[in-house]
Amino acid sequence: MFRTPAFEAFIAPALRYPAFWRIVVAIITGLGVYMLGSAAILWFGIEPLAAIFPELEGMDAFMLLYGNGTSPGQMALILATFIPMGLAAFVMAAWHWRGPASLFGPRAGFARAFLLSVAILALANILFFLAEKLISPEIYEANLPFMVWAKHLIWAVPLLFIQTTSEELVFRGYCLQQLAARFRSPLIWMILPSLLFGMGHYDDTIDPILALLIVFATTLFGVVAADLTRITGNLGAAMGLHFANNFVALLLVGVPGELSGLALYHAPFTMDDTETLTQYLTLDIAILIALWVVIRRVLR
Repeated sequence: MFRTPAFEAFIAPALRYPAFWRIVVAIITGLGVYMLGSAAILWFGIEPLAAIFPELEGMDAFMLLYGNGTSPGQMALILATFIPMGLAAFVMAAWHWRGPASLFGPRAGFARAFLLSVAILALANILFFLAEKLISPEIYEANLPFMVWAKHLIWAVPLLFIQTTSEELVFRGYCLQQLAARFRSPLIWMILPSLLFGMGHYDDTIDPILALLIVFATTLFGVVAADLTRITGNLGAAMGLHFANNFVALLLVGVPGELSGLALYHAPFTMDDTETLTQYLTLDIAILIALWVVIRRVLR
């Protein structure tokens, strides 16, 4: 059965007030909370943080938007803008007379699903990095000294957790639950939120084919996260997979000039290296599918 008993329990709070007008108003309200909150953080957060991160001196919100997160200070502000996204998810749920906890799903099995997803993805990446090191020992370039990077983790990890959790609350929490309460077809409640998630990663400054491949990869990630949520009946697995994935992409190995200010290492290519990035993305998609199969089997 595609809609598992666990999934039915997950969407149960959304069935109480499922009117479509509430979804429309909630999304409009949520967008307002997110956009205004993010703007406030970017506008008013630079000056106080400049005392900690000197590279922010003289920057304004518009400069930061085009800074691409190339320094720790820029990344701190960018990650902080996801705090209003999490708040927006709670505000959206309130339009259906739902509490914040209802977006996460039942607590039974939540921690297990989260930790297993993190562990499986971490193990896969360790094996992948070891294989790369054996093939090409100099493949990565150091970005931050290890001790500096380790000190940044004290605040970077909590902000990263907020960032990934906020996205899950919106796309696999609110959107998936409320759409599933209104529509039986998974094309709507599983694919549509995943596609919106993917489109949010579209970059019109790079090669169009590469940009679409990134959208496809992130949409597929959304489908995987939605399927794990369907199986487990909570956001634990999706949150764990998302957090572990972004930890690697933002805090371990970053693409130079692209949200790489907190990365321990830089990859030996940039967003302009279309052919190389296409190969890496194709490999990432294959690995994601393999991880999907493994995590599904472990969690069942």
